[in-house]
Amino acid sequence: MVTRAEVFPPQELPPPEERLGPLGWIRRHLFDGWFNALLTVLTAAAVLFLGRAIWRWAVHARWGVVTDNLRIWTVGLVPHEHLWRAWWAGGLVAAAALLTAAGVRARVAPRGLAGLWGATVGAVLWLAAPIRIEQVGGLYLTLLLAVVAIGASFPLGVLLGMGRVSALPAVRVVCTVYIEVIRGVPLITVLLWFFVFATLVSGDVLTKVHRAMIAMTVFSAAYVGEIMRGGILSVPRGQREAARALGLSGWQAMAYVVLPQAFKNMIPALVGHFISLFKDTSLTVIIGLTELVGIGRALLGVTAYLHDVREVYVFLLVVYFVFSYLMSAGSRALERRLGLGER
Repeated sequence: MVTRAEVFPPQELPPPEERLGPLGWIRRHLFDGWFNALLTVLTAAAVLFLGRAIWRWAVHARWGVVTDNLRIWTVGLVPHEHLWRAWWAGGLVAAAALLTAAGVRARVAPRGLAGLWGATVGAVLWLAAPIRIEQVGGLYLTLLLAVVAIGASFPLGVLLGMGRVSALPAVRVVCTVYIEVIRGVPLITVLLWFFVFATLVSGDVLTKVHRAMIAMTVFSAAYVGEIMRGGILSVPRGQREAARALGLSGWQAMAYVVLPQAFKNMIPALVGHFISLFKDTSLTVIIGLTELVGIGRALLGVTAYLHDVREVYVFLLVVYFVFSYLMSAGSRALERRLGLGER
């Protein structure tokens, strides 16, 4: 005889959804107990005190050191007749970045995005051809150093990471020595080494900007290689063995099975390193480059701005924070899109 329970099996119902109003949320999260209430009151008092002090200082600060020199802060000493080239180049890169974000959202093929950036880079190089690179400064130079170092160190770091786990002893030893030596010295040392000794080899062929780009690329590639090694090792060995069992060669298994999963796993560490590298561009001021910090130090040497130290460094803090936050937000959006940590 068929019972009712067999015909209508019991179903597990989800717990009822609890909806809290604003007052309920505040009561639960901020005033749940005397200790939490005391902590909330003290924190609110500290925030109000600091916020009021910062607001009063910001209203009465002498922002002329920023507002009167926006062109220098942005492009440095680029001649007036070439300013339109700098603005157009920056506009093209910004438009390409927006189109890339929209393309990723619309699932445009990577080949299309690569073509977009290839055309953008070609147009920017054509526009910037008459401008000498030593004349570029400010935010443009900061972004240029960061983009070149990130773009060049990434493929080099991928090769180093693959070599670090290679089955060939000679390749593995060379990559390991490179990574350990570079990681054992600070970036300032690498910058000074290239600034001083590269001149003995290259003469005046390489400018200070070129030497800084090479030094930052060499330095960053070691860290990218180590992050890459961690990403490769995070993929279970069985994945590669299964790929080899299906007839793929070692390179094919690495390219089609291991690397896609490794890239996905190392996105947070990779973006964190690139944010750090973007901020490390400020160290190039020690070899005389006039990137953002260099422009700030130069303006503080002008008689009219001798006492505007706080305004200059608050402005630098805001600029570095905005760009670092944008990179971090882009990383979080990419992680959500790839379902990192969810599956």
